Amino acid sequence: MREIKLLHAADLHLDSAFESLSPEQAKERRQGQREILFKLAEVALRRGVDAVLLCGDVFNGVENDRATERDFCRAMGALPCPVLIAPGNHDPYTAYSMWETVHLPENIYVFKNEEIEGVELPGVHARFWGAGFQTAFCRPLLKDFQAPEKRQDIPDIMLLHADVGNGESAYNGISREDILRSGMDYIALGHIHAGTPLKMAGEVAYAYPGCTEGRGFDETGEKGALLVTVSDAGVEAEFVPLGGVRYEIVSVDISDGEPVRAILKAVAGLSTKDCCRVILTGECDELPDIPQIRKELENCFGELQILDETVPKRDIWAQTGQDTLCGIFLSSLKDMFDNAKTDKERQVIELAVRFGLDAMGNGGQQP
Repeated sequence: MREIKLLHAADLHLDSAFESLSPEQAKERRQGQREILFKLAEVALRRGVDAVLLCGDVFNGVENDRATERDFCRAMGALPCPVLIAPGNHDPYTAYSMWETVHLPENIYVFKNEEIEGVELPGVHARFWGAGFQTAFCRPLLKDFQAPEKRQDIPDIMLLHADVGNGESAYNGISREDILRSGMDYIALGHIHAGTPLKMAGEVAYAYPGCTEGRGFDETGEKGALLVTVSDAGVEAEFVPLGGVRYEIVSVDISDGEPVRAILKAVAGLSTKDCCRVILTGECDELPDIPQIRKELENCFGELQILDETVPKRDIWAQTGQDTLCGIFLSSLKDMFDNAKTDKERQVIELAVRFGLDAMGNGGQQP
């Protein structure tokens, strides 16, 4: 079998509303989404892929901005390889969808039917199989699919927008057994926004690339596409980040009294366009000054949320010397603490005290 390289992406959700943002911010985010198209095209060119696979929800709805449709055609139409599309529940194929009303570049092939079909395209040594949603919902398409007669010289690749492992799903629910019986070499999936590593059902490889860019704090982490290589040696998948807006949720211990320094250290990998929800934790002498922290971090993020989960600082040695189990425990460790030779030793002893107090319940306090 000749080696074939594929760039697999899904769930771009172009022209999302971004309703929580101001009109100006939402417009800027939609422009950023369009830039992802050109980043995808740049990766495809740079890595020399044989085909680009877009597995549904390329658009967030059926009514799209003309500029977005134009940029889609420009970015994908400039590629020297085929671009195959399996429409999903947000961008189903209908007679009034852009898949039918827009004059698509010749290298774009759209699976328009709710029946899995096969196609061989000029210049690509592979058989492609796929289907598309025609409404916002779709019956299980792979359940009754008959595996094609296998050819040893050519790989079989399938594109589906589907919900794997959820047989009751209204979004083309498919099972691992369906995948196992499909006879494919690789099934490129869309619909689930969290990417997965390459998975196997027997000899059939499959994966979700996840969405290409986060749109909220329910879509955290680095987003991108999968570079998939299919050969006699098997199937390999490499995650390729696309550099879009990133959402992260981080917990930051500010017990040392320097919250801004601690936050900046915790989010060192984020850029000024990224969005961060910071959860402040730890024991503090005073409640953190959230407005001041926000002011000092102004312009560091595209969006910043701060949640305060700190607690008042407690005196861990308060019951030392009392005629109780807790008091005896603390007295023995206080002697060790006072005689410790290094800060590291004192830190370890203090940690042991905190663990001991927590184990005794109620922080070692009497009820």
